[in-house]
Amino acid sequence: MRSLAGVVVSVLVLSSGVAAYDAERYAAGEELFKQCLPCHGQYGTKQSMGTNRDITKLDEQQIAKILNDYSLGRSEGAMTAKASLLDNKKIAALSTYIANMNTKYGQELFGLRCSGCHGRDGAKSAFGKSGVVARLSEQELVTVLHNYQSGTYAHGSTANAMKGRAITLNDHDVNALARYIDTIK
Repeated sequence: MRSLAGVVVSVLVLSSGVAAYDAERYAAGEELFKQCLPCHGQYGTKQSMGTNRDITKLDEQQIAKILNDYSLGRSEGAMTAKASLLDNKKIAALSTYIANMNTKYGQELFGLRCSGCHGRDGAKSAFGKSGVVARLSEQELVTVLHNYQSGTYAHGSTANAMKGRAITLNDHDVNALARYIDTIK
């Protein structure tokens, strides 16, 4: 019998775009990522050891290759010691989690801040006046949200409401929202 926490994780993971067979691997990766927090931060976007690599911009295969190279000693640096403790199963779990963690965060953020006006699937025109956000690409969404933040996107009757919401978002929030909305098309 599965625990309630396991069911909740599975539902969140399944609804955020991670394949059903990856749900357990995702949960294992989430647990493993706790060891990565000091250097990479909660969202994997923290500048680590003087680098400016946002590891969440990498896909699952890229992450697995990097971790594998460190674990086998093919790459040198601060990651070598930590990665040497990872076997293939742990590398796969971490790769799945890191590649999908911002989509999950974006989904949670969308549910809290956007779905009331744009609908659960982003296919609703807010107040019958806005565009449908689910039709926009990830880059278009980032641009639109930044334009709302700066006040350069000020046309339409919903512009003031959107600006008020957009200015509360940091860059990580904007990117996570855009990445999630791009997955619900």
